[in-house]
Order: sequence, then structure tokens, then C-alpha cells
Amino acid sequence: MTLRSTRSLLARFMAVGGAGFALDALSFQLLFSAGGGLVVSRLASAAIAITLTWFLNRHFVFRTHAINRMGAEYSRYLAVQTVGLAVNFGVYFLMLDVFTPLQTVPIVALAAGAAAALAFNFLGARLWAFRLESARPTLSDRQ
Repeated sequence: MTLRSTRSLLARFMAVGGAGFALDALSFQLLFSAGGGLVVSRLASAAIAITLTWFLNRHFVFRTHAINRMGAEYSRYLAVQTVGLAVNFGVYFLMLDVFTPLQTVPIVALAAGAAAALAFNFLGARLWAFRLESARPTLSDRQ
């Protein structure tokens, strides 16, 4: 893969991440405003955003359309995102703890956590979740 194609892939990945962040932030804010609390609102908004970004990354970034591999691919993507979420949540909770005024405007800590996890998530998605080997035909595909 060339540097230019990697940049293009990263740009599309970041655009999808932006859409995921927007949905994450919107759903978080709605849940938090409705009294969901910092932790429950964050977990729910992350689950919503992960599903959206998997779908968009699958179709528009990495372009893996094989229906018979969706489960394994989603599982790998979820594993990458889970570790990415550990980074994201670590930064999120650290900022809320260190900068206590952010507890009234937690969206700032949410953004910082998302930015911290970006590099890990891109590499994990590119090298493992949507790896080229997952696009190889299976025995059932050849028949």
C-alpha cells in the first residue's frame, strides 16, 4: 500500500470516525441530560457509535462486502474497539478526575478520549479487523 493510498484510507477512516463521534456525542448528551449518569450514558453512546462506524468502515473505507464474513469481521472490529475504548475511557475518566470542572461539560473529556484512541483504532482496523486475509474466498465461496 502506497503512502498516498494510506493517507486516503486514513482520511476516510477519520471521516467515518467523525460521524461516529457525532452520533456518540449526541447520544451521550441526550442520555446524560435525561439522567443516565456519566458511566451509563458513556457506555450506551459508545455501543451505538461502534456499530455505526463498523458499518461505515466496512462499506466505505475498507470495502469488505462479503456477507458470510460479517460476524467474524464484526467480532474483530469489536475487539479492536474494546481496546480503543479502554484508551478512550482512560483519558475520559482521567480528565474528569483531574479537571473536575469538566464534570459539568463532559463533552470535552469525551473528545479528548476519542482523539487519543484514533491511532490505535486505525491500525487495528486496517491490520486486523478488515485485514485482506478476511477477503480471501472460503471453500464454500468456491463452489
